[in-house]
Amino acid sequence: MIPQTSRSTASLESHTGLTSLTEITSSPDPQEHYARLRAQWGPVAPIEIERKDDVVIPAWLVLGHSENCHVMRSEFDFSRNAANWRWNAENLLPAGTAIGIYTPAQPRPTAFYHDGEERKRLREPLDDALAALDERVVRERTTDMCERVIDRMGPSGSGDLVKAYCRPIGFLAMTTTLGFDLETGAMLMADAAAVVSGDGDQVAQAQANTAAIVLEHIRRRRETGGEDLVSYLAVHKNFAHDGEIASSSIVPVSAAAIFLTAWITQTLHQILTDRSLAARVAGGRLTLDGTLDEVLWRRSPIAQSPAPRFALTDMDLGGHRIRKGDALVLAIAAANRDPAVHTDDVWDEVDNRSHLSWGTGPHACPAPRLARLIARTAVDQLLRHMDVQLTGSPDDLPWASSAWVRHAERLPVTWQAADHGVVGG
Repeated sequence: MIPQTSRSTASLESHTGLTSLTEITSSPDPQEHYARLRAQWGPVAPIEIERKDDVVIPAWLVLGHSENCHVMRSEFDFSRNAANWRWNAENLLPAGTAIGIYTPAQPRPTAFYHDGEERKRLREPLDDALAALDERVVRERTTDMCERVIDRMGPSGSGDLVKAYCRPIGFLAMTTTLGFDLETGAMLMADAAAVVSGDGDQVAQAQANTAAIVLEHIRRRRETGGEDLVSYLAVHKNFAHDGEIASSSIVPVSAAAIFLTAWITQTLHQILTDRSLAARVAGGRLTLDGTLDEVLWRRSPIAQSPAPRFALTDMDLGGHRIRKGDALVLAIAAANRDPAVHTDDVWDEVDNRSHLSWGTGPHACPAPRLARLIARTAVDQLLRHMDVQLTGSPDDLPWASSAWVRHAERLPVTWQAADHGVVGG
């Protein structure tokens, strides 16, 4: 436990006038909000996750780098199982909330929602499957996917780069890695968009559609085999039934829907709007991997982790009394820019991967290499094949309305085919 002197013993629910996560993430400068909260409350602050039917759903926002590391690593103090959340245990959560998608009262059978030995049993198959993937094949498939989408864009044109390129690549590259064909991947992408929308009826139907598609895919892959994630998961000895395999397969689909799209979008956004960064990339002084890392450090596409933790006992953290059953949201973007670990020297981030965008501890992201491979390929292929220019002022770009991911909602651009490579990996 991090030594703390409790500054406040007020209960989480007693705080009023809280800042909402969506207000922070979709604002022009989230770091201003984080700095204000840090100055007012310290490294942990009360915030509003969501408001539904005039009911404010509160949580503790963990801003400090060391406090985030402590929560992430302390599995037996801070649980991922949302059955331990007071709002679930006492049936306080209004029906149809968006946060309910990520915090089911009955945890799904995947490592994402479990701790201890159950987490280990369910996590091992995913780790094994990822280790078995041939990264050369993944790169080839992703490159092919990028070329297909670029061909569909045409040799020249204008439009929204997020819709035309970032979102389909982020999603379809991952569904292809799971072994789905393009048509099925497009269906899963539509269902994932419905889930992220938060509309209760649409969410239920989309989740049912996804489960049916994935279960059928598991059965086929068990019979035919293949060089994809689901083929490896389908025959792993740790799983007790196909429902566990399906749940473990759906998590990467969801991650692609929110994280890969955000990372690809943020990286292209910065290259298109930051002349200094673009010059370093074009001049070979910064590799694409360095660019991707700088984005994770300074403009993290995951603003807050969509995997809250739930206190298993009363404790002090960040100068506040955390009570059993409280929710804690991990502010990744704030932790990565914590003055205690961050400087203003842009070169400090080059080849430095100690940021928390992948998490740390037992629930760290299992696929940082895979995500990086897809994101790097996606950015590289677009810049190799297209000369892209942003239209309008960068200051006018709208930000995605989300509590979790940070990226431009739209990137209005013009493009035309390039006859030379722009950047290298």
